[in-house]
Amino acid sequence: MIPDSMTLHAPALMALLAALVWAGFFRWRSRPALGGLGLPLAVLLGITALLGVVNASPRQLAERLPMLALAALLVAAPLGFTTRRWLVGLLVLIGAVLAGWWMAGAPMVQADLRQAVLVIVVLTVLTQLVHVETAAPWRGALAALALVAGLWASAVPGPWFLLALILAGAALGQHIAGGALMPASARLPLAMLLTALLAAPVLARGAQADWAAAAAPLAPLLLAGRLAPRLRGWRAGLLLVALAALPVALAWWLAHRA
Repeated sequence: MIPDSMTLHAPALMALLAALVWAGFFRWRSRPALGGLGLPLAVLLGITALLGVVNASPRQLAERLPMLALAALLVAAPLGFTTRRWLVGLLVLIGAVLAGWWMAGAPMVQADLRQAVLVIVVLTVLTQLVHVETAAPWRGALAALALVAGLWASAVPGPWFLLALILAGAALGQHIAGGALMPASARLPLAMLLTALLAAPVLARGAQADWAAAAAPLAPLLLAGRLAPRLRGWRAGLLLVALAALPVALAWWLAHRA
């Protein structure tokens, strides 16, 4: 339940401010990798403020997000203290598989695993791709904002728009205070949570508008560098916005057509 004393958008503002303070402090201390852990912390704070503490085993997809945010923080925590490439690769793989398995329903027996294997594989691959592609300046915040726009346009029921707004607030705070380039300690949680949020409406409802909304953050991340690899500055930014705007417009049309 959403606390009566809070407006719907207050959790996103809390996430923004928490990420600003955390990332700003550790940037001042010349510890940007530790500063990156502010992103999952801020998301966890915002989601808890929005949904409350989920005590029981999560049955609804939205109830899986608090535990996933906590898991993302724990998986990324070692990256706040080291940048060894083998460790980064291992933790990204662990985080990606964990995100896919968790959002696929956390199957434990062989029969359930067989049914969920496609979802697990797709989300694992997407999480790793998002982690790689958000290494460019400001890509993380743009992808999160594109997801917000896509979920708004698709009019998906449930708290997905507000959850994406929390993630976007944390990503913006991280970029503003921590710098245009996200450290791996922030990119891994961002990739896990972004992939979960774009996939959840597809898994829950699966309408055409949900598929278009899921493409909103993926299109600029996966296509911009391949369509125009030499673009820089405002031209690159314009291309990214255009690639995100197309699936957002499609999601709105699909959701609102007669």
